Amino acid sequence: MKTISEMQKDYKKNDFIVENLMKSRGLYCLVARPKVGKSLLALQLANSVAAQNSFLGFKTIKSPTLYISTEMNHTQILDRINIMNLQFTDTNFFLKEQEPNERKLNYMDLQVDFQKFANEYNGKLVIIDMLYGIDMNNGYDINNYQDTGQYLIPKFRELCQKYNFTILLIHHLNKSNTSLGSTAIDGSVDGMLILKEDTHIKNKIILEYESRDYEGFELILKKNENLIFERSETEIEDLDYNLTVFLNYAIKQKEFTFTVSEITSKLNLNITPSVFGKLLNNNLSTLEKEGLSITMKRTSTERTYFAKYQEPLD
Repeated sequence: MKTISEMQKDYKKNDFIVENLMKSRGLYCLVARPKVGKSLLALQLANSVAAQNSFLGFKTIKSPTLYISTEMNHTQILDRINIMNLQFTDTNFFLKEQEPNERKLNYMDLQVDFQKFANEYNGKLVIIDMLYGIDMNNGYDINNYQDTGQYLIPKFRELCQKYNFTILLIHHLNKSNTSLGSTAIDGSVDGMLILKEDTHIKNKIILEYESRDYEGFELILKKNENLIFERSETEIEDLDYNLTVFLNYAIKQKEFTFTVSEITSKLNLNITPSVFGKLLNNNLSTLEKEGLSITMKRTSTERTYFAKYQEPLD
């Protein structure tokens, strides 16, 4: 039992890694389909914490990061760091990579790195990319609810408490957009970061956040020319469905000429040409923010439009 005074003594209001996102000594999971940008977002997080810069608008503490890679080697990691122009130093970023002849990284062998990272560098953030690349020495089945919920996840939680750091596990989404393997992963961690690519709009990525400690949210993101994720100020999801289909078509075509009759028929839009024409003219500025400029030329019989798409810089 604890008295209120004892609870107040141990209570730390600002005990976080990323404010309103990741608490100290917490266990989190970042999931996405292949090629969406899990590793890019994880490296961006590491850089934000290393420099104590904001991460997607959220405050961070200052700490080194230990990045454990079971898929990419140091050359591939450096390629991403250079493209993203991340400013790591010898004291705020450490990489543990899987050797070419290793099938998986051994959990017991990693204890030496964990201890050194925590004790010598006072590190507070560990990123494990990927979850299934760690050998837990127990022959567990990641698809088994009991194995995952009662053995796998508790092992990582023990590390958080033992070494006083937060762990971010990186994992895959399956075809139905749920975590690959047992649902025990989602229910056992302190928070889930779910990265999804929009199927209609190029470079639109949605980050869903669920947590037992903080309020959940959904952010619309886009990657800049350096592959850094940024919060998008344009709420594309509020765009009319017919305009969304049209924009997606324009992104693929780059440049084309059309009439509203032709385009509504070609794209099988569930709208009449006259209504689509009004909708288009009322949203020219919104479409332009997304890189699509449209000019109109009136002839004696009809209006002809010229559309040109160019990837927006901002």
